[in-house]
Amino acid sequence: MKRLIVSLCAISLLFCSCKHNNEDNNHNESVNECILDIMDVYYLWNRNIPSRRKLDFRQSPDKFFESLLYKPNEVDVWSYISDDSQALEDDLEGTPYSMGYEPQFQRYDEDGKYVLIIVEHVYPNTPAERAGLKRGDIILDINGTPLTPDNYIELYTLQNSTYSLGVYDPVSNTLDLKGVDLNMSAERVEADPSAFDTIYYVGNKPVGYYAYMAFTTGNKYIPSMDAVFDRFKAAGVKDMILDLRYNGGGSIDAAGHLASAIAPASAVNNHEVLVSFVYNDILTSAFRDNEEENIYRFPSNSHNADIENLYVLGTNGTASASELVTIGLKPYMNVTLVGENTYGKYTGMIVFRNEDEEYKELENWAIAPIVMKYANATGYTDFRNGLIPDIYVEDDGLYVGYPLGCPDDPMIAAALDRIGGLPLTAKAAHKKLPFKYLGEAPTIVGNNLIINGLKVNK
Repeated sequence: MKRLIVSLCAISLLFCSCKHNNEDNNHNESVNECILDIMDVYYLWNRNIPSRRKLDFRQSPDKFFESLLYKPNEVDVWSYISDDSQALEDDLEGTPYSMGYEPQFQRYDEDGKYVLIIVEHVYPNTPAERAGLKRGDIILDINGTPLTPDNYIELYTLQNSTYSLGVYDPVSNTLDLKGVDLNMSAERVEADPSAFDTIYYVGNKPVGYYAYMAFTTGNKYIPSMDAVFDRFKAAGVKDMILDLRYNGGGSIDAAGHLASAIAPASAVNNHEVLVSFVYNDILTSAFRDNEEENIYRFPSNSHNADIENLYVLGTNGTASASELVTIGLKPYMNVTLVGENTYGKYTGMIVFRNEDEEYKELENWAIAPIVMKYANATGYTDFRNGLIPDIYVEDDGLYVGYPLGCPDDPMIAAALDRIGGLPLTAKAAHKKLPFKYLGEAPTIVGNNLIINGLKVNK
């Protein structure tokens, strides 16, 4: 498919331009005019943008952007704005400036006054790994300050920090500091989303396991994915466990590549429909005769493993591109969802940055409005409450600290039991800890599907 990578796209507007020469406009007004021009054409709910007379162009761009969003009944909770377009691009490409771990934020007291971080994954050769941080660790304080709903994002994003670890006592139902402090400083890290893979044997049957953390843009980490499926193919794997518990989404091209590595070879070779798109009236008219912009087909993939039975591990942190892969494959193969309800995001966005001359007035700002919703080949979409698991198992393995791929992990055990034709083992019956899920890392990749730049000709 001849699509441009989102970070480098040059999108021409059909009815508007971001170039305004009114010298009387102050800085905010200039940026906000550009934002409105983009939203008027590309935003999925553009008909619901308030009229110009109701807008305050003097607001800061982030507040102005929020004022444009369609939010009755929280319809659009996904469109995103950032005041650091380069940092956003680094996150999308999997090379963030960070400590090098994936956090999960939880509230843990009855009044909801305090927040903890549970470590989902630690990337190799990062400050977090060198400091000794491990999957399942609980972080209670950062720089001596307890985490609260008001400060946890600010503290999490500090570049130099001392992390104080905690320990949970299930008998007294209390959390206390364990007297372990870890010092680390952020740096540019390589966050390869191919976190772990292995092959189990259920009887004589090889079962592939693959934990994939984010659908990063570009091709930097695609070779890692390809190597996994080459190993599965060589071992004759036909049953596969795909761990997307902590994968909040990302690039549709990475999602398409993963889907084409898993799908039956016939679906890939015939370039069957993975998903189709629905846009606003302007884009629908512009793309009426352009299948390339209306349908995303399975791309060719020489590393296709021709899997027959797929078991997807999902939680509330499984969103967008992860959900797209799950429902996109379902019409072509046996797909079983193991875990909890997924996040429920059936929409996609484009990132607009000042790299294009047309959007230079965005300056250091970048916006990522929702521009479409997607459906699989049978028309399934609008799963606002998430995808419902076929086998319900809570993600207790995280709290126990089981490494990714450990067969004792309750979700993995449940999938292996089903593959082996057995009832669920006792490993899947752990009591969930009394924490309330808040979310994953606060980046654009989390809970979003990034599509390539749409080309609208003037």
